[in-house]
Amino acid sequence: MSTHFICRTCGTQFAASVEPPAACPICQDERQYVGYAGQQWTTLDELRREHTNRIEEVEPGLTGIGTVPGFAIGQRALLVQTPEGNVLWDCITLLDEATVAAVRALGGIRTIAISHPHYYATMVEWAQTFDATIYLHADDRAQVMRPDPAITFWEGETLPLFGGLTLIRCGGHFAGGQVLHWPDGAAGRGAMLTGDIIMVAQDRRYVSFM
Repeated sequence: MSTHFICRTCGTQFAASVEPPAACPICQDERQYVGYAGQQWTTLDELRREHTNRIEEVEPGLTGIGTVPGFAIGQRALLVQTPEGNVLWDCITLLDEATVAAVRALGGIRTIAISHPHYYATMVEWAQTFDATIYLHADDRAQVMRPDPAITFWEGETLPLFGGLTLIRCGGHFAGGQVLHWPDGAAGRGAMLTGDIIMVAQDRRYVSFM
């Protein structure tokens, strides 16, 4: 029986196979790592038995979704709400009934956009559940471990979405690394959602670029 195996180190779900993949190319890449115990695999069903998601408001119109206890590299997704539909920025691996109900109560998901491959997680499961389109930059096409028609690869430097949202290719950490500009964020001052493409330094006066 085929299974969509999940890498325990980075949380990426793979195309269905009878046996676990020999290795995770994302973790073998120099920008990631293989754990001390070697390559380990799990499934979404196993993950649902061991973990839950914590869902909490970050600010009006922005909701954080993270898994407890921590899984993979501790990714967090952000749900951005707009009058024209919601965007799930970045993705986490665990998707369960409680999370689906909570997200639907917030208006569901129209689009999924992900900063870079370390957040690809179970993006196809999320897209199929919410009938959403995934936007990834074409420069990171090779890092998609579970291809699916829900994925749209875009090219160039910027991609307008809806609700004033814009995807911007920054590169750096990965060639297709992208950030999301949310003009209504931070009480109308505007916010940039970046994953770890751009990181705020410890004293908060500076940022660093991967």
